[in-house]
Amino acid sequence: MVLILRKKLLLAAQRLLTTKIPPQQGLALRNNHIEYAGRDHVILKNKYGKIVSGPFNRGIFKVYIRGAHNKAPLLEHDSLTIDLSNKDRYGWKMRETKDTVEFTYALTNGLKARLSVDAAKGTLSFLIGSDLVMAEPLSPQVTRDWLLVKKHVLWPGGVKVFGLGENTPPMNKAGQTIIMWNTFPLVYKQGVTPLYQSWPVVIFQLTDGPAIGLVFDNPNYSVFKFSADGKRMKYSVRDSEISYFVLLGPTMPELMRQLTSLTGALPPMPKWALGYQQSRWSYTPSSRVREIAAEFRKRDIPCDTIYLDIDYMDRYKCFTWGEAFSDYLELIRELHGSGFKLVAILDPGLKTEPGYAPYETGVEKGMFVLDPGGGYVKRNVWAGPSCFPDFVNPLVREWWGGMVEEFVKSGVDGIWCDMNEPSTFDLRRTLPPYAIHKASETRRLPHRQVHNAYGYLMSKATYEGLFRTTRLPYVITRSTYLGGQKYAVTWTGDNGSDWEHFRAGIPMILNLSLSGQPVVGPDIGGYHGTPSPELYERWILQGALYPHSRTHARRNTGDREPWTFGPEVEKSARKAIKLRYRLIPYLYSLLYEAAYNGQPVMRPIFYHAPVSLTLNHQEFYETEFLLGPHLLVAPLMDPAPTRTCCFPPGRWYSWWCRKEHEGGEVYETVAEEDTDLPLFIGENAVIPVYPDPPSYIPDRSLDSLEIIITLKDRAQGTVVEYYDRESLLAYEVRAGTGTGRIEWEIRLKRFGRTPAGYRPPKTLHIRLNHPIRKLRLDSWYSHSLAPDPINEMWTMVTINKPTFPLKGRFIL
Repeated sequence: MVLILRKKLLLAAQRLLTTKIPPQQGLALRNNHIEYAGRDHVILKNKYGKIVSGPFNRGIFKVYIRGAHNKAPLLEHDSLTIDLSNKDRYGWKMRETKDTVEFTYALTNGLKARLSVDAAKGTLSFLIGSDLVMAEPLSPQVTRDWLLVKKHVLWPGGVKVFGLGENTPPMNKAGQTIIMWNTFPLVYKQGVTPLYQSWPVVIFQLTDGPAIGLVFDNPNYSVFKFSADGKRMKYSVRDSEISYFVLLGPTMPELMRQLTSLTGALPPMPKWALGYQQSRWSYTPSSRVREIAAEFRKRDIPCDTIYLDIDYMDRYKCFTWGEAFSDYLELIRELHGSGFKLVAILDPGLKTEPGYAPYETGVEKGMFVLDPGGGYVKRNVWAGPSCFPDFVNPLVREWWGGMVEEFVKSGVDGIWCDMNEPSTFDLRRTLPPYAIHKASETRRLPHRQVHNAYGYLMSKATYEGLFRTTRLPYVITRSTYLGGQKYAVTWTGDNGSDWEHFRAGIPMILNLSLSGQPVVGPDIGGYHGTPSPELYERWILQGALYPHSRTHARRNTGDREPWTFGPEVEKSARKAIKLRYRLIPYLYSLLYEAAYNGQPVMRPIFYHAPVSLTLNHQEFYETEFLLGPHLLVAPLMDPAPTRTCCFPPGRWYSWWCRKEHEGGEVYETVAEEDTDLPLFIGENAVIPVYPDPPSYIPDRSLDSLEIIITLKDRAQGTVVEYYDRESLLAYEVRAGTGTGRIEWEIRLKRFGRTPAGYRPPKTLHIRLNHPIRKLRLDSWYSHSLAPDPINEMWTMVTINKPTFPLKGRFIL
């Protein structure tokens, strides 16, 4: 009871010291004169400030606003996260009248978008086709410390608000107030804001209408407030300048392409990062790590990664190994020998200890955040009094990257960035707002102005350090900012081991995915507390299919390995994790799609079909999800053995029994047919899988590949076997129906220097949702044709030693 009271008092103190209340109004930027109007942009000015707006990229419109008293702008020509030189104004047109400048752009669905800048009012409105979609009811307003922007969706139907990064349910943010100030909450429940990450991305999905987006780029303290119907939004930032971008969509997939072109794409990742991961605070000593690894292999539960939390260090000092891990080199060799990767944690705080090399070199080179008097800011963290690297400074990022490069020479495979909000152990629980960052030798910035980007910049420095030693760095971070997917995957922080946090996982992942982060997941089983066997079983059954799948727990809680909850739970965990490993080729292909065009790995059920059934029923879109376009996961969210779920339009097939279902309807799952992990395949899908799940993901091609095709009329897909920045090995699969036959073709797509171990499969299996009488191939191959043993209306085809391109015809 005393501990709970203490936590509540600390949380109250933290909120009192960090929460800021925006003003209701400021000085309006209206009655402007047009200083410049051209095809590229228009500049409006009055005595209180200026507005610069114009096309930025294909389907993206930029607005920059600055108060007149701001003499040191940060964002007008630069950004910590967006490449402002990445402009492509192709397709945009401009027309000027007396008081209005109008820009037009042809959208992918054939409609024309029109953005009208009203000079006198200082407002922006835009139309898609003949419909007025969004407008500013009032001109932007500025004070000395704040800037306010208001938006109004003008749409006769309903509006849902999604995105906004890491926030608790409900997923639809209508009626909510969201604060962005990266924070380590001692505990978080539903409705707590702010949390660890800031993703100022707002997506409005209009019922029977387009999807449109707003992206705000300022890493200062900011507040979003939405009306109950989602049609009115007020954005307030504690600064006197802002850049924001309008994403015109008009579909969710197109909007995500636009967001990726703006903030950057997910980089190539090692395939092993898709494997199941096991962690806790802490596996120590090294013998405990060996024990955990051995149990996974002994119990035939696939696993790729084990994490080391802070207890591997010497007294919590980063870049060191403590006595309990004095044999770390031998440990890493043993783990690698049995197929495991090792990810080690790093915190930003470096202990102020004479003789500790990172601290001494940091002082010598001036690498730390300063206080106004010119000394270093020191705060207590795990290691005690510590200094904090000034990641805003490019020289500091290079220095940190050098330490990371040296550290991973031990064989460490990836880095876990933690405590990087940044978090401290004083009442404020972060660095003071007056702390000083050196953006360059001549430019100083207060911490409050860059606070939300601190974790993002630590991730960037860490990623760049790893990139010196590997083509495929792996970084996971607790705190980040807009565009953070370029450097690290994330998780949703220190959740609880209860049903509320279990049910929060899907909507939190989906909103982060719609904000630009394709690889994310909560701690399976919860971080605080110990779940019941029943809760852990439900969690691992759905968590095995999260983009980032990791079990993690704090110290002084019960063991959290899949076998610690009894044989029945272990059996469920093995089944779910093995399913994940069968799906690795599909998940990896989705990673490529995320890197190539920004499509999320995990998507809401309305992503491709924002119809009333999928968009207007919270009980469905918060409890189901799509993996890519073709797999629908409808996990059981409570102890009941079945559930009601919603099928988006189109035909859907049960993964387990191949039974066909009609889409656009509600379905009650059946325990015998759909099992305790309901999973469905959509029509015209191409799903690559491993025929048998491996114990870990090897850095080479497996001998066999299976491709599941659910053909209605035409199906096509890309099966990616390997990719990095310079290389690609993939298969282009196409199939189409004709009279009494199915024509199909698989072409090899290859360029660059792929590693020697990656090659086409020796055996190819094709599983098709049609009964096939005969197979004709363009060339002779040893092959077999048989009914699918699960459902005789399906067919399993096996082709030995195929070469590509591979063409054939199925005779129905």
